[in-house]
Amino acid sequence: MRYVFFIFIMFLFISASSDDNKEEIIKPELKAKPAILKMIAAMGDNSSIVLKDITVHEKEKLGDFAKGWHKMKITGPGSRNYCLKMAWMEDRKRAFFCGANHGSPTRFNDAWEYDLASNTWVMLYVPDYNDRDKITEYDKKVLVLKDGWLRTKKGGPAHPAHTWWGLTYDPNLKAAVWYCAWPGYRLKEKLDAIGAKKEDLYKGPPMWLFYTKTKKWEPMKTAKPWPKTNAYAASLEYIPELKGSLFQFRKQNFLLDVNTKSWKNMSGTVGLPPESILCYDTSRKIIIAHRGPVKKNNPRTWHMSVKDGKIGSWEKVAEDKNLPNGHDARSFMYFDSIGKVAILYEKTTNLIWVYHPDTKKWEKMVPKGAPSPFIEKKNRSIGYYDVARNVFVIIGHKAVWCYRYKKSNRT
Repeated sequence: MRYVFFIFIMFLFISASSDDNKEEIIKPELKAKPAILKMIAAMGDNSSIVLKDITVHEKEKLGDFAKGWHKMKITGPGSRNYCLKMAWMEDRKRAFFCGANHGSPTRFNDAWEYDLASNTWVMLYVPDYNDRDKITEYDKKVLVLKDGWLRTKKGGPAHPAHTWWGLTYDPNLKAAVWYCAWPGYRLKEKLDAIGAKKEDLYKGPPMWLFYTKTKKWEPMKTAKPWPKTNAYAASLEYIPELKGSLFQFRKQNFLLDVNTKSWKNMSGTVGLPPESILCYDTSRKIIIAHRGPVKKNNPRTWHMSVKDGKIGSWEKVAEDKNLPNGHDARSFMYFDSIGKVAILYEKTTNLIWVYHPDTKKWEKMVPKGAPSPFIEKKNRSIGYYDVARNVFVIIGHKAVWCYRYKKSNRT
């Protein structure tokens, strides 16, 4: 009898271990296109390819949520003013995107992910509020104030902001983290429509989480001390060594712990200008920031060290009129973990730049391969660095431009 009991316990243990080791199926499942994988695999150093025929996955009927004008069912979301940043999701091997336009046409609370292997956009959250035009009965039917947060009845943010550079992904929580700070445009009118007041709103930083597994938005209240709650154009970057997301605005540096829902003040004496773009160098353990030009200042680059759970001060390492334009509405920059460089794409010139942290030098690249398919003045692209496939991905409305700085030695 004891022997049978022992065998039964071992069976349960092995079953549980097997379940733990079982790779989670990412939904929706998307079938990789062999032709795309072959093109990517063939890319060498400083090379580029163009992918066409972007598809949009439509699990649920999207309906006419944008009142007739939109083409997102065909093109995907596209850039929205100061919403260029995409957040790489290591567990899903896809990149997350959200954010609202300044005015027309896309003042939405939708959420998306892009899958390179299938060249597919997936709308994870169908927008349930169009935050534009005059307040009507439509707003009264959709909006609600819940626990101090202005939301839609479905749960999404009802005062959506740009992302600027304030969007990241927490791999432990498996959720996108968005510092959704927006001025008071139409805020009073929306509150009046549902019989609420500004005093009823939560006073802390407007942090929103998007859970990719449940496809739901959730606001997150946090304990003091708080960073500024109206720090428009702030940045947010998950730093593995700090086990949290670093909020940066001027001289403010606050570390967000999503588990304890608290902030740690790590502010210093040296700040960055708003609308800077930055990325984390995982090999050298430094944060790289770039901005410019600002007024009479030339484009500038900074480093900040990360060591023993602490951050250093921002150190300006480069300044020159001939450096690229670092700006969260005109360029985007990510760290290339294979080439161990930062790659910046300048939308206004269609140029790709590479930054070498060891020499603190920028290099203008001329890729070998397909040229950019985008027209500079109408360039509505967004992008990210695809860690799984070692390519810098630039996504437009009708095409995708992929750039590889250095081919991996891995077979």
